[in-house]
Amino acid sequence: MSGYRLLKHRQYEPLAKDLPETIRKKALWAQVLLGTRGRTPNVKSTSGYNARWRRTPVQGYHYYLWWIPLSESELAATSNGGQRGQTILVYGIRHHDETDDPINLISLDEFEEVPLLSMDPRYDEQQEVGRQLASRQISLATVKGLPGSGKTISLFYLVRDLLGRTDTQNVLYVTYTSRLKRAAREFLFAHDPELERKVKVRTLTEIEKELTGLPVHVDPFGELADFERFLETQSPQTLRTWKRYPATLYTELRAHILGRTFPVGYQLPASRTAEATFTTNQVAVDAYGSARGLSREEADLAWRLAERLRTDRFFLDQKAALAALDKVRQGKPPAWLRNIDALIVDEVQDLTLLQIALLAEVARMRLRSRPDQPLAVAVAGDESQIVQPSGFDWGTTKDLLREVLGANPTEFEFRHQRRSPRNLARLIDNSWNFYGNLPKPLRPSANRQSFVDDAGVELSRAKTPSAQEDDNGRMLICALPPQAAGNGEGALPVWRELVEVLAALPGRALIDLSERVLPALAPAGPASEAENKAGEVVFLAREIKGLERSTVLVHGLNDTYMRAMRLVEDRTTNIAHFEARRLIDEMRVALSRSTDKLVILEAPDAPVLKALELPDLEGYYTISWDGLLELLRTEEMSEIEVVEGYLDEVDDLLERGRWEQARQRNRRAKEFAMHIGDRALLREAEEQYIQSYLQEAESLLSRDRLREAYQLNRRAYTLAEAHADPAVLDEVDEQRSAVREAVARKVNAVLAQAASLAGRGDVEQAYQTVGNAGELLAIMHDASLQATVDEAAVAYGWLLGLRLVKGDADNAARLVFLFTELGEVMARQQDRVGTELARVVAERYRTLPHHTPLTPTQIGQLLEAVTAYLERLGPLELEHDAYAIAEQWLEEAFLQLGNEIQLYYNWALVAQGLASVTDYPVLDERLWDLENRAALIAGDNWHTDSRDERVLRFAALIAAYNEEAAKASHIWEQLGEIQLAADKARAAGDVERAYNLLRQSGAPIPEELSIAVKLLRLADQLQSKHARLTAAERRALAETMDALAAILAAGQTGDNAATPPADDSLPSVEDSSSESA
Repeated sequence: MSGYRLLKHRQYEPLAKDLPETIRKKALWAQVLLGTRGRTPNVKSTSGYNARWRRTPVQGYHYYLWWIPLSESELAATSNGGQRGQTILVYGIRHHDETDDPINLISLDEFEEVPLLSMDPRYDEQQEVGRQLASRQISLATVKGLPGSGKTISLFYLVRDLLGRTDTQNVLYVTYTSRLKRAAREFLFAHDPELERKVKVRTLTEIEKELTGLPVHVDPFGELADFERFLETQSPQTLRTWKRYPATLYTELRAHILGRTFPVGYQLPASRTAEATFTTNQVAVDAYGSARGLSREEADLAWRLAERLRTDRFFLDQKAALAALDKVRQGKPPAWLRNIDALIVDEVQDLTLLQIALLAEVARMRLRSRPDQPLAVAVAGDESQIVQPSGFDWGTTKDLLREVLGANPTEFEFRHQRRSPRNLARLIDNSWNFYGNLPKPLRPSANRQSFVDDAGVELSRAKTPSAQEDDNGRMLICALPPQAAGNGEGALPVWRELVEVLAALPGRALIDLSERVLPALAPAGPASEAENKAGEVVFLAREIKGLERSTVLVHGLNDTYMRAMRLVEDRTTNIAHFEARRLIDEMRVALSRSTDKLVILEAPDAPVLKALELPDLEGYYTISWDGLLELLRTEEMSEIEVVEGYLDEVDDLLERGRWEQARQRNRRAKEFAMHIGDRALLREAEEQYIQSYLQEAESLLSRDRLREAYQLNRRAYTLAEAHADPAVLDEVDEQRSAVREAVARKVNAVLAQAASLAGRGDVEQAYQTVGNAGELLAIMHDASLQATVDEAAVAYGWLLGLRLVKGDADNAARLVFLFTELGEVMARQQDRVGTELARVVAERYRTLPHHTPLTPTQIGQLLEAVTAYLERLGPLELEHDAYAIAEQWLEEAFLQLGNEIQLYYNWALVAQGLASVTDYPVLDERLWDLENRAALIAGDNWHTDSRDERVLRFAALIAAYNEEAAKASHIWEQLGEIQLAADKARAAGDVERAYNLLRQSGAPIPEELSIAVKLLRLADQLQSKHARLTAAERRALAETMDALAAILAAGQTGDNAATPPADDSLPSVEDSSSESA
């Protein structure tokens, strides 16, 4: 993530220096966003001479930061084309009255490049976090702050500060949601790509999954609907009061039982933290009930349900956290997690105590391994923004961190709201009063905020054209039409019309506290375009958390408030108070999402408005339903504002997993960008479209839905190729590698399971298990993984095949199927020999029966199969196990030979072939047996008297095997096999006979044989002629003969000795009358 190149006009600083600090800080933060993302959340366009310039508001509707992508400016033609699309020109901060003053750019020399690393938009309270943590040996900090107070920004820059120390090289930055993870990566790595090597940004679920391999729900409430369906199947007697509050019961089980249950042996702190924590082997109903203010029956019902669900499909993240904590305690985390120098945790209020303990244990592990090295730990959050079912409490969290890490946390509290307009901030502040109705233990411990954007005050004192009251947003009170008040048929057209109007422009949202609008608009079946639009703009409170919209409509506020107040007054059970706290949290979230216009869909006399002290706030108006629709319809936005707004909303929809709605909105943004010919926006829209597939793939990958993740990644690759941006292609390839690693982990786990089964002797189950790995590989083509799986399949498949071959049952059909399958596997790996072997085995069982008596013809065919098997394996010089099937077949043939003496030769010939390539220890016994059978069948002189050519061939083979070469030679001569007769004559040392046999047959006579015959004949002659030789001649001749004898003796036993072909060569048995032995 290289970020964007910023060029700032040289007159920027001189013109901005007299503006209030708040304006300058907001403008600086806007520039950081431009350098990071290439755009800001709120953008106004211009017209006329300054068309295509963008304006980001930095103080109400008065002051704006002016900027433009270089590719859209008049200087585009003068720039380097390769950097044009990633370069942004920042002109200055201008008042609204200067909007029409022309900006004339002459040259890029008017600008200077501003590195992101040189910018720091933090206020003093945010910088203090970095100063203190970067200066201590062991530091622990908690950062509290209400919405919009700058907690996340302080953490981003804290990472930069820490990495400025030479002893900080590895930072772990943990977020709860993937949206925050992407924001952190985007910010940090745009500042300095080198940070990618030093900073690991992970969601907590990613850490849990990496430590345990267990699947984890990214959004706990993602399983709430399934949980509610489960509760509907339960008897009222098993849940009693709990059944009326499914969301609260879900929170209770997840946060206050499972989220506070620790491994056996874990040293729980001896403070108030331990008062409401448990171990996995503990039944602590009374302690739990006491901690939560529940009756014995209420506590027992919840505890027993939690016990039932410990092994069920719910609460996977807590089960993973428990297992991960055990792994860390045992010292088994990956190396990168053991060697951190800093741990930064954002949105800690969304974590259960168990999950917080997991991260604390990671830090403690590092402290123990390197106690002399500094370690910084910072956690940030807002107790009043608990929408996830976490049960978070700052006091308990600080106690846990203090005892685990042995350090007192330094507390930083940001009390200044810097995001919402003044009157909206006051409204949010007033909603804090809701908590005062709750019992004190259920109230958040954080302080109320104060609004300190004093730019308007400063400007007013300076008599600058601005008014403090203009810093307010607009608060509109609008009563719903009567037909929309209930759930009747008349309500649906009202909501559809509203959704259609809201979706027409970006920056708008309807927060439905009643949770009835979206289900009514999205009936079962394929979604229509109108229903998709509802998915673009209608949110639940727990879905909208973390998002901002300029215009927010809130539905169901008064009903939710009245319900919460009734629950607060219920003195019979604390469960009602838990539900009230949940409802108040959701109301506060709903009221804090607007940055400009808040529309409360209630009657002006609704009690909730009085509780919010709305009449005392400025910028408060009432409006009719028709007037509201007209106001929304007539709002104007330029094309650039529409595109920028859509692009921001798409990011939010993607974070919420509303993939189709996000793409639908993105395509609208692209159409607008194409219409106005804005290349920068068009490029952003296309990259965001690619990102939509990458993010959906990432979501599926986190849930182990690998096939779908890979398919989406390939869709992203096709788009990225057409987009032709190397950085985007790299990101797509990086994700493909992540999918491949996930597949590889699963494949390796399957192979390990198969190996374990095979080790226990269950090769059939091992082979079937490897088949499961084959299904995983169907997800994506990977030659290396395929080869690994195929190798295991062949190994276990061959063992299974041998077992079936040796089995007592008739396994012919199974063997045909198995070896056909193995042949396909080996063909895929281009193993020609293996493929042919598998074909031979499959064909044998396809054509010859298994465990059934064979006819003589079938025995011959079986021996041909053995020969074919050996011919393919022989040259490879493999170990004995490779020949097990051939040996089994040979034994099978032997047992069925009976008195078929005409087949003895074929069997013996093949058996000698097997013995020539591997151990066949029973060969002697088998040949001796056949020789005896032949004598019984054909008489003692069977080897000479028989007239059956096949019997004589067997006699010749037996004679040669018994080292009776001369006898074998005569039998081969009798059969007319002169070459074989000559070979055996030579084996018997009868070179004269061998010479004569070859000469009679007209066959070529080997030169060495011819010389040997001549030598022997001359030696015979010399015996009668030697008398007339002189003594010296006799002595010389004797010496020569001695030397020749020595050479012959050495040659006879040496490696280079020439030997005639043996009978154990492998001629085909298809035509036994023409083979050569």
